[in-house]
Amino acid sequence: MRTTRLIAAFVLLWAPVLYGQFSFEKKLIELDVPPETDRLSVEFSFTIKGEGAVTIKEYESGCSCLSAEISEGGKLTWKPGEKGVVKGNFKLGTIKGTIEKEIVLRISGELSPIRLKVRLHIPELFKIEPPTLFWDLNGPGKAQTFKVMVKHSKPIKITNIACTNEQFAYEVKTLVEGQSYEVKVTPKTVAQRAFGLLRIRNDCEFKKHQSAQAFMVVRTPKVQPIPKKP
Repeated sequence: MRTTRLIAAFVLLWAPVLYGQFSFEKKLIELDVPPETDRLSVEFSFTIKGEGAVTIKEYESGCSCLSAEISEGGKLTWKPGEKGVVKGNFKLGTIKGTIEKEIVLRISGELSPIRLKVRLHIPELFKIEPPTLFWDLNGPGKAQTFKVMVKHSKPIKITNIACTNEQFAYEVKTLVEGQSYEVKVTPKTVAQRAFGLLRIRNDCEFKKHQSAQAFMVVRTPKVQPIPKKP
């Protein structure tokens, strides 16, 4: 009985290799991206292992900022021993911070897809924290503050600030010119729900970092959960 189980386990372990499979050198690529980068490509190299051909049924990236392509003109069926590349092409636009995206390959005859991950660290040279300020409907309505921080080797100065909703009054305070600022925001009323976007423009040398935005929200108070009795 024990011998039968061992043989069954051996067959299950090696069956995919006998029929053929994609073997990737790596399934995660992690990169630090220069601040001025707008377009970026990454490559996942693979070799076909086993004794049979393998066919890519479909592939997708699931994100408008990332497109995927297969080498040799989009070749989908690969024979044993052949080598190829799955390429991911990024259009980063104004994306900043750390992002993680996937290219998903679905293989004929395989239940589980192959997931190729890309993790990018894109510097935020001009950052607003927190990203959103909240006030409770009919609450105190006290002033709150955004902190604006420059994370660049060169100074970055604010050139313009605007808000999409007049219900929120704001004032800018310079802490260190070109390095740090504060924006104090006070809702004129909290008697009604409201949403506003604050956009701050600056003189950064890199276009994609020349603006940052944050949000203000007057919301219905969150209901606190009732503590469970011991």
